[in-house]
Amino acid sequence: MKALRFIPPYQLTLAVAVIILYLTLLPKPFGEEELPLFPGADKLAHCCMFGGLALTFIFERHIAGKCLSIGRALIASLAVTLFGIAVEFIQNAMGLGRSGDWADGLADAIGAFAAVPLCYALHWINVVVKHRP
Repeated sequence: MKALRFIPPYQLTLAVAVIILYLTLLPKPFGEEELPLFPGADKLAHCCMFGGLALTFIFERHIAGKCLSIGRALIASLAVTLFGIAVEFIQNAMGLGRSGDWADGLADAIGAFAAVPLCYALHWINVVVKHRP
């Protein structure tokens, strides 16, 4: 954790957000090549991307020594969910072959809110490991 303190605050969160925007707003972010995907892979990708964004934000707060309470972590997850919904509206408005999907927005929300218990479980494991005799 100490090695990550040299990174300016919220740079990791910003980097994840920019990657998400690239992957969700470009018509063909992987070029012309079609990736073989299983059914539902798109929803799993949304869940992981927006869960990763919430996880990164909460983790960066932890590194800075400003851990979020459960309530504030849930508010952060709500903000990430609203970001995901905004991306869906932007996709629809752009008219570049991407379309907004309410199911993608739901997957964004599931990922964002799943990050909260995951972060707290990881924090709890970290605390237990540090205090072992």
